[in-house]
Formats: sequence, C-alpha cells, structure tokens
Amino acid sequence: MTLPTRTIDEQIFEDDVHCRIADCRRRLRSQRSTLRAHKNPPIQMLDEPSFAQVQDQLEEREEALIT
Repeated sequence: MTLPTRTIDEQIFEDDVHCRIADCRRRLRSQRSTLRAHKNPPIQMLDEPSFAQVQDQLEEREEALIT
C-alpha cells in the first residue's frame, strides 16, 4: 500500500499549521514565565562571606564548644 502524495498546497497548509502551533507554544511559555516572575520575585542574594570570615566563625564555634 502506498501513501497518497501530498500536493504543494497541502504541504504549505501543514507547514503553516506547525508554525502557528510553535508560535502559540512560545507565546504561552513567555506568558507563564512572566506570571511566575510577578508571583515569585527573585530573592536578593546576600553577600557571600569571605573565607576569613567563615574561618573566624568556625573558630568561635569551636571555642564555644570547648568551653
């Protein structure tokens, strides 16, 4: 059994449908990400402590445990 050959018009219509579906998906993804951004504002990152600060904190904790 052979598949029927599509005409050029059918191929153009099919390509057009695929493009419209892809555009719709992109638009929906964009809307969802925009809504998520408004509902969940980004968390402000705190300054990361330097290695020396972390080391000092660890030493203070060790001293507190020892005493």
